[in-house]
Amino acid sequence: MNLYAEHPALQGLSTEQLAELALYGLRYRALGAADVDFSDPSRLDVYWTGERLTKKAVKDASKAARVRNALAEHRSSEAGGVLQALCNCGVIDQETYMAQYQLLLDQHR
Repeated sequence: MNLYAEHPALQGLSTEQLAELALYGLRYRALGAADVDFSDPSRLDVYWTGERLTKKAVKDASKAARVRNALAEHRSSEAGGVLQALCNCGVIDQETYMAQYQLLLDQHR
């Protein structure tokens, strides 16, 4: 299936559980991939959603494109990947996907 399918830590997980694990990883990355300070209420936001993650990824890509950052193309590709992955997993709906993807396309004009 994929490179990590045989990893012992993933044995017995369903597709949905793997998708949820991937979302936790994306959230961890979106939070800066640092230790989580559980005394900071903003880190414990239970209303974190895939939609908010896509908006942040698109916002970061747009910001990099506006200032002509050397990583602008990378940020745009990364945001596109986040959009595609979350849409394919059913975390965001098609409407959210199309709206955010259109913003990515508009930044190149």
